[in-house]
Amino acid sequence: MTFSKLGHTSQIKQNLKQRHLKDTDMQISSKKYLKWTIFFTAFALLLVTGCASNAPLDTLDPAGRKSSGISDLINPIFIIAGIVFIFIQGAVLFIGWKYRVKAPQENEESFDGGYTDEEFPEQVHGHFAAEIGWTIGPTILMAAIALFSVGFLLNLDDVDAAPEEANYPEVEVIVVGQQWWWEYHYYLDGIEGASQPDFVTANEIVIPVNQDVRIYTTSRDVIHSFWIPRLNGKKDAVPGRTTPWVIQSNEIGRFAGQCTEFCGLSHAYMRMYTVSLSETDFLAWVANQLTIRDPLPEDDPNYEGEQLFISNCSRCHVVNGVTERDVNGTITSDSMAMYGNIEEFRNHSDGTLSQGKYTGAANLTSGAAPNLTHFATRSSYSGSFFELYPGAQEIADQGNYLGLPGSDYARGTLEAWLRNSPKEKPNAQPEQARGMPNLNLSEAQIDLLVDYLVTLD
Repeated sequence: MTFSKLGHTSQIKQNLKQRHLKDTDMQISSKKYLKWTIFFTAFALLLVTGCASNAPLDTLDPAGRKSSGISDLINPIFIIAGIVFIFIQGAVLFIGWKYRVKAPQENEESFDGGYTDEEFPEQVHGHFAAEIGWTIGPTILMAAIALFSVGFLLNLDDVDAAPEEANYPEVEVIVVGQQWWWEYHYYLDGIEGASQPDFVTANEIVIPVNQDVRIYTTSRDVIHSFWIPRLNGKKDAVPGRTTPWVIQSNEIGRFAGQCTEFCGLSHAYMRMYTVSLSETDFLAWVANQLTIRDPLPEDDPNYEGEQLFISNCSRCHVVNGVTERDVNGTITSDSMAMYGNIEEFRNHSDGTLSQGKYTGAANLTSGAAPNLTHFATRSSYSGSFFELYPGAQEIADQGNYLGLPGSDYARGTLEAWLRNSPKEKPNAQPEQARGMPNLNLSEAQIDLLVDYLVTLD
């Protein structure tokens, strides 16, 4: 009886142990399933992030000839890469399933992966044909991709001038990057033979639709990179050098851009827009930019706001005809003096701009903030980080960009900017002339200053 009880007890213990082991295996299996579920869910969500419509920096929605070429090159490469990925992953999954570790065969005394001698896969150590195949195959594939890429890349760097059939002067623009905004020097008859730009604007470069516009990228301080994904690739802006480039748009509208070279604490806030206008609207915009403002008479409702601007803002900003500064920061009658002579951009060995040196006539401490002569005609401000008009994108896409000054503007946002700029745009360094300082204006002064700024159209 005693031995029987002992045997029964031993059997119970063994059963409990087996049940515990089975439960443990189930727990481990459940954890594995949970991990894979989390992984595939996260992967699916990651894929969904690329499905946003009308994303500001969408590289998959080209709007220019060169960006379309980039898309035409990327798409087949993605298809080829996808096919290769599916083939390799499929092979891995098939091999993993076919040669998986199996349960031991019934009545087997030894466990060798669950395989019988007849089932155990042949072990191969080195296979000459396979090694040749997986070496030559990818080589041929990469060579084919490179062959198709060379011609496109050469075309992408083509910097031929605008077509002769253009019904407006040959526009060329010098793009100057600086911490942390963009400045555009417009030369309406081309740079050749010019002594100074016709006008200067900031953060929004305006171009005519369906026409190549040659630009020259450079920098006043550190390396920046000019990127408008829907129109072209990116081009570095390097101090002491000018690099020719071409941008072109097939559509009327406003296209977002971003500096893509880390350039300091406010790099993420260094944005810009390219605005494409019809030929008629472009000529009208140019004519407006050439307009010089006259100082307001004392009986004008915005006279006090203008005086506030002169006393608080003209140390850095310029309104042509009202406040001008030379390279030393002193007031001058020459509205273009702060931007220097075009010879500073030229390569004095042959007179070209391709390797021209830019010394930065407007330094960081005097007059190097954006020109605000036509501030209200822009859709954004502060390095295009803030919208001046809430519906600017839709208005521009509808071809009514010139109607922006007649729209409701974001007064509250503009007031907050004037109230405490460093708070609104973090990481700016006004103490180093990089970013707008807190002007410590009263609320009444802010109201007057805003009323004046929105008249600069």
